[in-house]
Amino acid sequence: MPKVSEGYFQEKRNEILNAALEVCKRKPAYELTMSDIVAETGLSQGGVYKYFDNIFSVYSALIDKANLEGNHTAKIDEIMALDIPGEDKLQKLFMESEKFFSEMLLSYNKILCELSTFCMQNPEHDKKIKEKTSVKPVFPYLAHCVSELIISQVKAGYFKPMIPVEDILTFIVASFDGIIRDVTINKCYNVQSEDISVLDEKKLINSLYVSTLKLLGK
Repeated sequence: MPKVSEGYFQEKRNEILNAALEVCKRKPAYELTMSDIVAETGLSQGGVYKYFDNIFSVYSALIDKANLEGNHTAKIDEIMALDIPGEDKLQKLFMESEKFFSEMLLSYNKILCELSTFCMQNPEHDKKIKEKTSVKPVFPYLAHCVSELIISQVKAGYFKPMIPVEDILTFIVASFDGIIRDVTINKCYNVQSEDISVLDEKKLINSLYVSTLKLLGK
Protein backbone atom coordinates (compact mmCIF):
# COMPACT_ATOMS: atom_id res chain seq x y z
CA MET A 1 0.00 0.00 0.00
CA PRO A 2 1.52 3.39 -0.97
CA LYS A 3 2.42 5.68 1.89
CA VAL A 4 0.12 8.70 2.31
CA SER A 5 2.06 11.98 2.31
CA GLU A 6 1.71 14.55 5.07
CA GLY A 7 0.43 17.01 2.46
CA TYR A 8 -2.39 14.67 1.48
CA PHE A 9 -3.25 14.08 5.14
CA GLN A 10 -3.44 17.83 5.81
CA GLU A 11 -5.45 18.44 2.65
CA LYS A 12 -8.07 15.91 3.76
CA ARG A 13 -8.20 17.38 7.26
CA ASN A 14 -8.75 20.84 5.78
CA GLU A 15 -11.46 19.49 3.49
CA ILE A 16 -13.30 18.10 6.51
CA LEU A 17 -12.82 21.29 8.55
CA ASN A 18 -14.08 23.42 5.67
CA ALA A 19 -17.15 21.21 5.50
CA ALA A 20 -17.69 21.70 9.24
CA LEU A 21 -17.41 25.46 8.74
CA GLU A 22 -20.07 25.35 6.03
CA VAL A 23 -22.46 23.40 8.24
CA CYS A 24 -21.89 25.86 11.10
CA LYS A 25 -22.99 28.71 8.86
CA ARG A 26 -26.42 27.07 8.68
CA LYS A 27 -26.83 25.81 12.24
CA PRO A 28 -25.41 26.51 15.71
CA ALA A 29 -21.88 25.16 16.15
CA TYR A 30 -22.88 23.27 19.31
CA GLU A 31 -25.41 21.28 17.22
CA LEU A 32 -22.80 20.15 14.71
CA THR A 33 -22.56 16.34 14.43
CA MET A 34 -20.16 13.96 12.76
CA SER A 35 -23.08 12.86 10.54
CA ASP A 36 -23.44 16.46 9.35
CA ILE A 37 -19.78 16.50 8.37
CA VAL A 38 -19.99 13.14 6.61
CA ALA A 39 -22.96 14.37 4.57
CA GLU A 40 -21.29 17.71 3.74
CA THR A 41 -18.01 16.16 2.57
CA GLY A 42 -19.53 13.27 0.67
CA LEU A 43 -16.89 11.04 2.26
CA SER A 44 -17.68 7.76 3.95
CA GLN A 45 -18.08 7.69 7.71
CA GLY A 46 -14.78 5.85 7.98
CA GLY A 47 -13.16 8.46 5.74
CA VAL A 48 -14.06 11.22 8.21
CA TYR A 49 -13.32 9.24 11.38
CA LYS A 50 -9.88 8.41 9.98
CA TYR A 51 -8.93 12.06 10.58
CA PHE A 52 -11.19 13.04 13.50
CA ASP A 53 -12.28 10.53 16.12
CA ASN A 54 -15.17 12.61 17.51
CA ILE A 55 -16.86 16.00 17.34
CA PHE A 56 -14.63 17.42 20.09
CA SER A 57 -11.52 16.83 17.97
CA VAL A 58 -13.25 18.73 15.14
CA TYR A 59 -14.03 21.65 17.46
CA SER A 60 -10.43 21.71 18.70
CA ALA A 61 -9.06 21.68 15.15
CA LEU A 62 -11.39 24.52 14.13
CA ILE A 63 -10.23 26.61 17.10
CA ASP A 64 -6.57 25.89 16.30
CA LYS A 65 -7.17 26.75 12.64
CA ALA A 66 -8.77 30.07 13.61
CA ASN A 67 -5.84 31.00 15.84
CA LEU A 68 -3.31 30.14 13.12
CA GLU A 69 -4.97 32.34 10.50
CA GLY A 70 -2.77 35.30 9.55
CA ASN A 71 0.11 34.35 11.88
CA HIS A 72 -1.05 37.05 14.33
CA THR A 73 0.77 35.69 17.38
CA ALA A 74 4.13 36.14 15.64
CA LYS A 75 3.10 39.63 14.56
CA ILE A 76 2.25 40.50 18.17
CA ASP A 77 5.74 39.34 19.19
CA GLU A 78 7.25 41.56 16.49
CA ILE A 79 5.31 44.57 17.79
CA MET A 80 6.39 43.90 21.37
CA ALA A 81 10.04 43.84 20.23
CA LEU A 82 9.84 47.27 18.56
CA ASP A 83 11.75 50.16 20.12
CA ILE A 84 9.02 52.80 19.80
CA PRO A 85 7.03 54.99 22.23
CA GLY A 86 4.51 53.17 24.43
CA GLU A 87 1.40 54.69 22.86
CA ASP A 88 2.62 53.76 19.34
CA LYS A 89 3.26 50.19 20.39
CA LEU A 90 -0.14 50.06 22.08
CA GLN A 91 -1.80 51.36 18.92
CA LYS A 92 -0.12 48.67 16.82
CA LEU A 93 -1.36 45.99 19.22
CA PHE A 94 -4.91 47.33 18.99
CA MET A 95 -4.64 47.45 15.19
CA GLU A 96 -3.41 43.84 15.13
CA SER A 97 -6.41 42.83 17.23
CA GLU A 98 -8.71 44.55 14.74
CA LYS A 99 -7.08 42.76 11.79
CA PHE A 100 -7.41 39.39 13.49
CA PHE A 101 -11.02 40.04 14.43
CA SER A 102 -11.99 41.35 10.99
CA GLU A 103 -10.37 38.40 9.22
CA MET A 104 -12.21 35.91 11.44
CA LEU A 105 -15.52 37.74 11.64
CA LEU A 106 -17.51 36.02 8.91
CA SER A 107 -15.68 32.70 9.06
CA TYR A 108 -14.84 31.66 12.61
CA ASN A 109 -16.31 34.19 15.03
CA LYS A 110 -19.85 32.83 14.93
CA ILE A 111 -18.49 29.38 15.76
CA LEU A 112 -16.18 30.61 18.51
CA CYS A 113 -18.92 32.66 20.17
CA GLU A 114 -21.42 29.80 20.04
CA LEU A 115 -18.89 27.31 21.40
CA SER A 116 -17.84 29.72 24.13
CA THR A 117 -21.41 30.04 25.40
CA PHE A 118 -22.00 26.31 25.08
CA CYS A 119 -18.79 25.43 26.96
CA MET A 120 -19.61 27.77 29.84
CA GLN A 121 -22.79 25.76 30.34
CA ASN A 122 -21.07 22.41 29.74
CA PRO A 123 -17.66 22.44 31.46
CA GLU A 124 -17.04 18.75 30.71
CA HIS A 125 -17.25 19.50 26.98
CA ASP A 126 -15.01 22.53 27.41
CA LYS A 127 -12.39 20.29 29.02
CA LYS A 128 -12.56 17.77 26.15
CA ILE A 129 -12.12 20.52 23.56
CA LYS A 130 -9.23 22.23 25.36
CA GLU A 131 -7.41 18.92 25.86
CA LYS A 132 -7.07 18.61 22.09
CA THR A 133 -6.18 22.22 21.18
CA SER A 134 -2.48 22.89 20.65
CA VAL A 135 -2.24 26.45 19.25
CA LYS A 136 -1.78 29.51 21.44
CA PRO A 137 -5.08 31.49 21.36
CA VAL A 138 -4.56 34.97 19.91
CA PHE A 139 -6.85 37.17 22.01
CA PRO A 140 -5.69 35.94 25.46
CA TYR A 141 -2.09 36.35 24.31
CA LEU A 142 -2.86 39.82 22.99
CA ALA A 143 -4.48 40.76 26.32
CA HIS A 144 -1.39 39.49 28.15
CA CYS A 145 0.94 41.59 25.96
CA VAL A 146 -1.22 44.72 26.29
CA SER A 147 -1.23 44.26 30.07
CA GLU A 148 2.54 43.69 30.14
CA LEU A 149 3.16 46.80 28.04
CA ILE A 150 0.90 49.07 30.09
CA ILE A 151 2.24 47.89 33.46
CA SER A 152 5.86 48.31 32.34
CA GLN A 153 5.19 51.81 30.99
CA VAL A 154 3.38 52.82 34.18
CA LYS A 155 6.30 51.58 36.28
CA ALA A 156 8.69 53.56 34.06
CA GLY A 157 6.59 56.70 34.61
CA TYR A 158 5.74 57.06 30.93
CA PHE A 159 2.04 56.37 31.41
CA LYS A 160 0.42 58.25 34.29
CA PRO A 161 -2.97 56.54 34.75
CA MET A 162 -5.96 58.59 35.89
CA ILE A 163 -7.44 55.57 37.69
CA PRO A 164 -5.85 52.37 39.09
CA VAL A 165 -4.10 50.47 36.31
CA GLU A 166 -5.96 47.28 37.27
CA ASP A 167 -9.24 49.05 36.47
CA ILE A 168 -7.90 50.16 33.08
CA LEU A 169 -6.87 46.61 32.19
CA THR A 170 -10.29 45.30 33.23
CA PHE A 171 -11.93 48.00 31.13
CA ILE A 172 -9.89 47.00 28.06
CA VAL A 173 -10.69 43.28 28.36
CA ALA A 174 -14.40 43.90 29.04
CA SER A 175 -14.58 46.35 26.12
CA PHE A 176 -12.88 43.93 23.73
CA ASP A 177 -15.25 41.16 24.79
CA GLY A 178 -18.23 43.46 24.25
CA ILE A 179 -17.04 44.56 20.82
CA ILE A 180 -16.43 40.98 19.70
CA ARG A 181 -19.82 39.84 21.00
CA ASP A 182 -21.89 42.74 19.66
CA VAL A 183 -20.23 42.98 16.24
CA THR A 184 -20.50 39.21 15.79
CA ILE A 185 -24.21 39.27 16.67
CA ASN A 186 -24.74 42.31 14.45
CA LYS A 187 -22.96 40.96 11.37
CA CYS A 188 -23.18 37.18 11.64
CA TYR A 189 -26.82 37.03 12.75
CA ASN A 190 -27.92 40.30 11.14
CA VAL A 191 -29.33 41.53 14.46
CA GLN A 192 -29.60 45.32 14.38
CA SER A 193 -30.96 47.90 16.79
CA GLU A 194 -33.14 50.89 15.94
CA ASP A 195 -30.26 53.28 16.67
CA ILE A 196 -27.40 51.38 14.96
CA SER A 197 -27.75 49.49 11.70
CA VAL A 198 -24.22 48.08 11.27
CA LEU A 199 -21.43 48.08 13.86
CA ASP A 200 -17.93 48.86 12.58
CA GLU A 201 -15.25 46.93 14.49
CA LYS A 202 -12.48 49.19 13.16
CA LYS A 203 -14.11 52.35 14.57
CA LEU A 204 -14.98 50.65 17.86
CA ILE A 205 -11.45 49.35 18.45
CA ASN A 206 -9.96 52.72 17.51
CA SER A 207 -12.33 54.39 20.00
CA LEU A 208 -11.19 51.92 22.65
CA TYR A 209 -7.55 52.78 21.92
CA VAL A 210 -8.21 56.53 22.21
CA SER A 211 -10.16 56.00 25.45
CA THR A 212 -7.37 53.85 26.86
CA LEU A 213 -4.76 56.53 26.07
CA LYS A 214 -6.87 59.13 27.91
CA LEU A 215 -7.10 56.86 30.95
CA LEU A 216 -3.33 56.39 30.79
CA GLY A 217 -2.80 60.15 30.88
CA LYS A 218 -1.78 60.59 27.25
